[in-house]
Amino acid sequence: MSIIRFENVHFSYPDSDRDSLCGVDLEIEEGSFVAVLGHNGSGKSTLAKHMNAILLPTGGKVFVNGIDTADEQRLLDVRRCVGMVFQNPDNQIVANVVEEDVAFAPENLGVPPEEIRERVDSALRTVGMFEYRQHAPHLLSGGQKQRVAIAGVIAMQPRVLVLDEPTAMLDPQGRREVVATVTRLCRESGMTVVLITHHMEECVGADRLVVMSNGKIAADGTPGEVFSQVELMEREGLDVPETVRLCFDLNKAGFSLPLDILQAEPCADAVMRASDESPAFTAARCGRDRKDQ
Repeated sequence: MSIIRFENVHFSYPDSDRDSLCGVDLEIEEGSFVAVLGHNGSGKSTLAKHMNAILLPTGGKVFVNGIDTADEQRLLDVRRCVGMVFQNPDNQIVANVVEEDVAFAPENLGVPPEEIRERVDSALRTVGMFEYRQHAPHLLSGGQKQRVAIAGVIAMQPRVLVLDEPTAMLDPQGRREVVATVTRLCRESGMTVVLITHHMEECVGADRLVVMSNGKIAADGTPGEVFSQVELMEREGLDVPETVRLCFDLNKAGFSLPLDILQAEPCADAVMRASDESPAFTAARCGRDRKDQ
């Protein structure tokens, strides 16, 4: 069942002479983990902001849980369904104590105090930050701050979590923390996760990968299916996993390897099997053996 649906969506900013979204059709299945990858200016962040009506289409329709996002009377319902996390956690943290920050949104929604306490504790445990509940947010690392920001959204109990480049300002360790957290949220709680990113490695564990280019969807499929389109990814200025790159380069040398292997160990196994069958490898090995004799 689709929780978010784009129907021929166009969008242009007031000061722009071109569309940032150009006839996008997209459905997000409930409970899935979808990564959206693209270079700067590809339209991926504009796409994200349509998912909880921060932006409204200039053409076409966006539906969230069946609600037209252009229906002003249902705006609160849309934003209760879809929570957003942005690039800079400092812009989302509003309190001087972690647990007070996480409680901020539920308080504004009118949630009873006893339920707020339960939501805050549960959200902080979910993101692995419960032991920091009495800490000052400004003393935390970037990755910890972003996990607190995620907890603040989780405490609203949305059905969908949309993260708009949440790791852009983080170091590699912080990026790993955030991606592990949202992956666990999807797998263990069934929350729908949409991760907007320009980091290829953050997409490998997703159920689905959507590549944006010039306001359009350039590729859509499993990460293996999308990354196997090496030449398309190169045209878009995007990287592919090292395993895919290795198999792609070996194929140019005469091997016949699948390009949808994203993990190191299966890749190594495939290369070993293919090396025994490859004429190029056999010829090279025979030549080496003759030289050794």
